[in-house]
Amino acid sequence: MSGTVFANIPAELTNLKQWVCALEGSKVPMRAWENEPASSTNPATWSWFEAAHKSVIEGHYDYCGFVFADNGYVGIDIDDGFDEDGFISPLAADIIDRCRSYTEVSRSGRGFHILLKGTLPFKGKNNLAGVEIYKAARYFILTGRVVLYDAIAENQGGIDYVVEKYFPDVQRQSDGVTVGRDRIYSPRWEDPVVDGRVKLRPVYPRIPDGSRNICLTSLAGMLHNQGYSKGQIYDELLYANTAACDPPLDKSELRSICNSVTRYKR
Repeated sequence: MSGTVFANIPAELTNLKQWVCALEGSKVPMRAWENEPASSTNPATWSWFEAAHKSVIEGHYDYCGFVFADNGYVGIDIDDGFDEDGFISPLAADIIDRCRSYTEVSRSGRGFHILLKGTLPFKGKNNLAGVEIYKAARYFILTGRVVLYDAIAENQGGIDYVVEKYFPDVQRQSDGVTVGRDRIYSPRWEDPVVDGRVKLRPVYPRIPDGSRNICLTSLAGMLHNQGYSKGQIYDELLYANTAACDPPLDKSELRSICNSVTRYKR
């Protein structure tokens, strides 16, 4: 049986029916108890954690794996997490420090998994330079070998940082939201002067359901960099949320975005 520390896996994950199993030396997801391949895109092949865990405990499989299903969890996989002296590599240290969420040593012992709450403007990507990030159609074999952070945090700012720094060439269009070297989301000014009066606010393009958090986080980051206070940022998020989000986010989520973005110095 694997050296997984099951007690360290966050309960909010074990309470979800998003689990598969795996054998030592294989990356193929397997159905708990059935000795059949599972699919990271077919929920009918997933199980509750209890079933996956028991099939490992009783020796049928070696590992449990959590499937990302585009329901608020993002996973980051860092391949080369340690340098030649056994210390955390600069790349891993940078990402871990920015995310500040559940972090574990991967099955190989050479890398890290980070799981946090938030979203991506795409399902997932491998930058072919040691970093992968996913919100759907992928699973991570979890080890529970925790490093630094043992709880899952909501940190959209950390996710955006990783995307912008480690996936600079991503250019995707998702419901009109551009992701890449330009800002993820920006308001635009249309006819700033109307009938001799100056508009105090720009036009906020419509934000579809799957992009609300990441777009408003991008907006908050832009305002923060321009010197807006925390209160001013929150007020503008309230306005943009009502004017552009379909449907609007809950105010508690806006406060979370505001707190996350203003935590970092300009």
